[in-house]
Amino acid sequence: MPNVSAHERGKAAYAAGRYLEANDEYAIAVEEMANSGASILEKLSCAADQGRTLRRLGRYENAEASLKTALDSLLEANEDSGISKAKALEELGLVYIEQARFAEAEEALQESLSIRNANLDENHEDVAESFNDLGLLAWSRGEDAKALEFYLKALTMRRKSVGEKDASYAETLDNLGALYQRTDRLDDAEKAHADALSIREATLGADHPEVGYSLVNLAEVNRRKNRPEVVQQLLERAIQIWTKTLGEEHHHLAVAINNLGGYYLELEKFDQAAPLFERALAILENALGASNPALIIHVYNLSTVYKVQRRIKEAMVLEERAQALILKKLSKEGNSGTQNLLLHAHSLQVDNQYEKAHGYLLQALEIAEAEFGKNSMRAAHILDFLGTNSLKQRDFTQSAYYFTRSLAIKKMALPAGDEDLAATEQNLKFLAALKGDKTAMNMFFPPHESNN
Repeated sequence: MPNVSAHERGKAAYAAGRYLEANDEYAIAVEEMANSGASILEKLSCAADQGRTLRRLGRYENAEASLKTALDSLLEANEDSGISKAKALEELGLVYIEQARFAEAEEALQESLSIRNANLDENHEDVAESFNDLGLLAWSRGEDAKALEFYLKALTMRRKSVGEKDASYAETLDNLGALYQRTDRLDDAEKAHADALSIREATLGADHPEVGYSLVNLAEVNRRKNRPEVVQQLLERAIQIWTKTLGEEHHHLAVAINNLGGYYLELEKFDQAAPLFERALAILENALGASNPALIIHVYNLSTVYKVQRRIKEAMVLEERAQALILKKLSKEGNSGTQNLLLHAHSLQVDNQYEKAHGYLLQALEIAEAEFGKNSMRAAHILDFLGTNSLKQRDFTQSAYYFTRSLAIKKMALPAGDEDLAATEQNLKFLAALKGDKTAMNMFFPPHESNN
């Protein structure tokens, strides 16, 4: 029996969904190619496959380094790489999407598409893949109309090139379902996710990691349709698949665990929700870093459970951490005149000077409404800050006023079930409970705590 190269073994393992094994094989393949005098194009092809696997494992920095090294070597060799370069550029673009580096992603993906258009038939599967990627980029940017256009184009091309029973067709269906969810087309979303799940199970196997994506997406539709038993079954199956195939520290696993915690939270099973939220947050801190703004909703989720469990001090530490993460997120969205005011208000809150902080927050709100509009998400986030600040001043009426205004904006801007919207809803629920609960009041406002 002829020897099979590590590169080929890696591709076989990847196709079977054994990403950890595939990554090990690709690492061996890189060494083999370095010692065997493999061509630049062979090395580039291996680097693209390795980059794809590292991306699936959530190791974005390693994926980027591998892909860039291979592309730089190609440039130095001045070789005509054609399709191999397109694949490497595509993977680099997808890594950038995961890191929210959208301008760099668009540049890489457009160059990949240009190469494919010049070398392949218009309905070739690789060209369809490029349009699917551009749809994902548009979706990540919140450009829903553009995402829909790209996804439908990719779906049509894949129907012609590989047929409706192929795993790549299911990939675009699942992406389209996520878009339908965000635009409140729940029936269309459910059909898309269910069809994608059926195709993936038939073509990839019941325990393939891509099956997990369809399960999580389908669980969210069922959550919004108030089918709790189905939600639990789908999420528990996804967690089992991803723990086995992606490892216990993968950030996608954290999403499924967090969603299961949310399921228990909605059922008011707080003791079951808390350890799930804690585990999800720990995984994401390890995978993304403790100061990554992507942690905001996960910090809020855990804070919500701690409040109900009367772990008020721990909850407020998390609330303050969430606000700091929101400040960081807002600072990345532009150099608004609100930024310095928000940072100063936050420093005053840390020193328990809530009355002074209130003035700075009001100034920031006025500027945000002038710059971005009264119904902007930036205004909504500052209203959330004001609601929390007023709560710490024991002004429940004013706190409810700010949270209610924030909620009204978010309901206009965000789909039902959005995590940002849910965070404000949870704050209002906590505020309502706090008003009639003297025990929680004493825990939240110890007698020695300053009001200033």
